[in-house]
Amino acid sequence: ENRLARQAADMARETEPAVKIEYSRELAQNNEAAKFLEGLLTHMGMEAQVLAAEHDGGLRLRIDSSAMGLLIGHRGETLDAMQYLTSLVVNRSRKENGYQRVTLDTENYRNKREESLRRLAHRLASQVRASGKEQALEPMNPYERRILHAALQNSQHVTTHSEGEEPNRRIIISPKNGKA
Repeated sequence: ENRLARQAADMARETEPAVKIEYSRELAQNNEAAKFLEGLLTHMGMEAQVLAAEHDGGLRLRIDSSAMGLLIGHRGETLDAMQYLTSLVVNRSRKENGYQRVTLDTENYRNKREESLRRLAHRLASQVRASGKEQALEPMNPYERRILHAALQNSQHVTTHSEGEEPNRRIIISPKNGKA
């Protein structure tokens, strides 16, 4: 009975609707990060519009373009690189104002990737529990590893930790107490 309640709670968490973020062109027009990103996209030869929103104390930028796949890249690598560059530009002169978190998205990729990673975490946790053997995942960036750790942090059956050095750092899912 307890197990069924936990499974139902896990399923409810996995299907919670994503928070709706209100992006606007107006906020992007006078924003240093959005201007940099628009310039970067122009240099890449891409026609795109950048919209901005303030959310959870950070800045979120959404790119609307017909070349979404190119912008996202393999497992989000291009999007991550553009996010990193934009963050560097925004935060280079913010020592006294504090760090501003910048998140780039297109086609709701970030939410879809998070959902996909949470499903992967739960599927692999079930496999680890059934087999009693740990599983090593492919290398991931810190953001994606955090999602996987968080997805399994309350598990009674498995535990997670990261091994390796960047950029080859990966998550290991292990049975708790040495057995599943």
